[in-house]
Amino acid sequence: MLMLLKIQNDFDPVLSPESSPFVLKSTKQVSYQDILKVLDGSKVCSSVQNFTDVYLRLPGIPSNGQLTEGECIRVRICEGRFAVLIREPIREGNFIIQPKVDFDISASTVAGLLKLGYQAVAYIEASAVIYQDGKILIEVDHLQGVTNPYIQIKGTNKEIVSSAASSLSLDGSYTTKSYLQIILESLPVDDNVTAGIHNQQAARLQELVEFIQSQMVCLMICNPE
Repeated sequence: MLMLLKIQNDFDPVLSPESSPFVLKSTKQVSYQDILKVLDGSKVCSSVQNFTDVYLRLPGIPSNGQLTEGECIRVRICEGRFAVLIREPIREGNFIIQPKVDFDISASTVAGLLKLGYQAVAYIEASAVIYQDGKILIEVDHLQGVTNPYIQIKGTNKEIVSSAASSLSLDGSYTTKSYLQIILESLPVDDNVTAGIHNQQAARLQELVEFIQSQMVCLMICNPE
């Protein structure tokens, strides 16, 4: 099986974490009008992304309880494309400093990981509304299964990010939890866990695995050797 990786690397080991995005994340509700007030109106643009993150894990890896991103390969499915997202966040007070490396991959690569023994153990489905003006990016994330959206302020200039967040009155409402942690904590405490998978997520995870496998079959039919 041929596996192709396209590497998109935003992490500079010399300049990071200074050159990495600074992120402030909050659950406070902010209006569209207030968001526009902290952006440059002449340069602002917006977009919407709907995505699913699937977390793949090798069975038998020691765990200290709740699943963490460090134990998994995170695969994002967005607009029919697949990517591996590698995040090694550094937490500094309320800030998340987020160097990143992204790999564009094919469906056959994900299917290959499953054949190698990786298991789909968790997923996140979300819709992100993104506003940016070249200096900062403001992202409003609606996570499936979580009542309130999260807002993230991102930028490479820490002071600008902090000022924008303060203008939106976010001070005192920050969290540095990952979305995986937030999703898992939202599941019922008494939810049974089988082979590291919450029963509430099991059916949807099986659907996602079958979708990945079907995409590989389509590629094989469309591109026969």
